[in-house]
Amino acid sequence: MTNSSSVDGVARLCVEYWKLMRASLRAADQLPEKDSKRLIAQVKFSDLQLATISGQLGLNLVSFDGESFSVGMPASADNGEDFSQDEDLVVTKTIEPAVVREMKVVHKGRVLVARRSDEEQEE
Repeated sequence: MTNSSSVDGVARLCVEYWKLMRASLRAADQLPEKDSKRLIAQVKFSDLQLATISGQLGLNLVSFDGESFSVGMPASADNGEDFSQDEDLVVTKTIEPAVVREMKVVHKGRVLVARRSDEEQEE
């Protein structure tokens, strides 16, 4: 296995772990309070571990929630075809984080976007 494919594999594993942690947080909302607190604490610890281990490998996971969406962003919008290119868009949800190593995108993120004006009305 080449170094490049090793990095790609670890990046994909980090993304899947990140998604599992987010799903676990959503599931915690459905549990009794005692169990929910325990699961949330475990997920927070796991998130810290993911950041530490990926950082040791030179990988940085980047979420985009609340950021302005632009063409140069290391993420693609799953619902981008719903909007024209000249609209002012904001990321409403990161589906998958981008993984960056040494200022290069190893894994492109996936996001959902909305018009900035629509997002401001909801607040």
